[in-house]
Amino acid sequence: MKYIVIILLLSTNGLEKIELKTTESNCNEIADAWREVNTTYRGPGMGQGNYTKDGKLMIGHICQ
Repeated sequence: MKYIVIILLLSTNGLEKIELKTTESNCNEIADAWREVNTTYRGPGMGQGNYTKDGKLMIGHICQ
């Protein structure tokens, strides 16, 4: 069975999606691993969150 992990990022251009296709059913673990490798946590304060190197805020993920 095939699964899609969709990473949601917020930038100045709006909402962006990154689709990761996998045959693994552990969607949350895949999304967490992507976050750990591709983002840096900034905080505390108003701008806290996980940001990519180019300044996009990771707002969540969806499993399909």
